[in-house]
Amino acid sequence: MSHPNWPKGIKKTKQREAIWSVLTKSTKPITAIDIAKQLGTGSTTWMSTIYRTLEMLETKGLVTRTTLRGSDIAYYEITPHTHRHYAVCTECGAMIPLLHCPVVEMPQELIDLGFTVTEHHLEIAGICKNCKK
Repeated sequence: MSHPNWPKGIKKTKQREAIWSVLTKSTKPITAIDIAKQLGTGSTTWMSTIYRTLEMLETKGLVTRTTLRGSDIAYYEITPHTHRHYAVCTECGAMIPLLHCPVVEMPQELIDLGFTVTEHHLEIAGICKNCKK
């Protein structure tokens, strides 16, 4: 899977490039703390810079922010071209991406009301196979 190059119209800084690099290499949504850990202790990128950069990238539609039910921890990922859903382990927090959207058809009661869906969020919670052991 090829990741987007530096986004057009965004001023390049060393810190922003480092954050963008971590986001584009990640195969799943990650937290700002995860980004800081991947940048390492030698990094001059502060948490406030990471949060500001993520907020700016989200505003530009380049990054998608997800907050899991019952948690105030935000996860970030490069905005996928198709929307994605995840199953989340309630024990370890592992996020398993679903390749297909399980919401395949509009509920009849919404059709009857003439309701137009512009987006939806679906969260599946459970226990992953590692935590079941």
